[in-house]
Amino acid sequence: MRTLALLAAVAAVAAVSAAAAGAPPRAQPPTIGAYYYAWYGGDGRHWDKGYARARLDTPQRPALGEYDSRDPHVIASHYGWAQRYGVDLFIASWWGPGGYDDVTLRDHVLPSPARGRTRIALLYESTLRLGLTGNRIVFDAAARERLLADFDYLAATYLRHPAYYRVRGRPVVFLYVSRIYRGEFATAIGELRAHVRSRHGLDLYLVGDEVDWDLGPARSRIRLYDAVTGYTLYSTTQRAGWPSQTRFLDSVAATFRSFRRAAAAERVAFVPNVQPAFNDRGVRPEARHWVLPHEVGPRASDFSLFRTFLRLAERHVDPTLNLLTVTSWNEWHEDTQIEPTAPGAPSAGSEEVASGYTYRPYGTRLLEILDAFKRDPRR
Repeated sequence: MRTLALLAAVAAVAAVSAAAAGAPPRAQPPTIGAYYYAWYGGDGRHWDKGYARARLDTPQRPALGEYDSRDPHVIASHYGWAQRYGVDLFIASWWGPGGYDDVTLRDHVLPSPARGRTRIALLYESTLRLGLTGNRIVFDAAARERLLADFDYLAATYLRHPAYYRVRGRPVVFLYVSRIYRGEFATAIGELRAHVRSRHGLDLYLVGDEVDWDLGPARSRIRLYDAVTGYTLYSTTQRAGWPSQTRFLDSVAATFRSFRRAAAAERVAFVPNVQPAFNDRGVRPEARHWVLPHEVGPRASDFSLFRTFLRLAERHVDPTLNLLTVTSWNEWHEDTQIEPTAPGAPSAGSEEVASGYTYRPYGTRLLEILDAFKRDPRR
């Protein structure tokens, strides 16, 4: 059984490597955007919600410790790593005007003298801002009014900033879980565009979070946006296990192909997304969601899931936009982060936390893999 697993893992890596090697040469490396969270506080804010690496037998912490997102040293370190390892864009989670993350972004992250060439875009957190009805966001008159008011604030506060990310002059906003919008959402999106254009003189570039493992592409939805993406291709409906055994990456590739074809038919750009792993058992232990490990198989090494995921995504980068996103820079609660860890020893942790996988502190290795990919996708 171990030999078969090893062969499957090697075959999975080889297949993706061969596909990447056969891809036509790219004119330039893609823009890399990483989802960024400014919600951590030095008093334990958000860290106290829990994360899997803190619950291992030998805990693994961030290289900067459990930091304060407003600390100038932390912000400068994030910008420095981003610029050293090829992250061009932080897609910052935004939860509402005057909130902790809003003040952090507005008054600390954007004004930092370390910002350099790094650009900022916003991830509009739809679930909090617009409210959930069951597991859907239903657009009624109140939700439509809230959306317009929020974008009035964003336009006045962020969208004109010289560091804000734009596509052909248009400020880009990502709409989290747009795929669960229901009700009058199509009307609301049209109203939003017209409102921001007439009141603020800005032509929004909206990226819908429509790409989903469990829902096929709907062209009537896709055409509402300028681009579509998926925040994550992880789903609780997928099979647990090593990716080489569950054919996780094959299914991701099929999902990318179907959504990209539908988007192209509507002249909408497609943004592939990658992630290094997933484990939310530190923050949602009661849910017992399955764990997506850092390796493609039991005998693979060197954080092979991230490496092969990047090579797969390379083939789906839309040349009209040339953007690829990473989930995430620092969402430690779900263990999708590429922000460096502190040095330490490998740890398996309990079955409840680690689901049988061994966790290694990776230091800057995930960033090095990203940097190597950006320089040459075959590496």
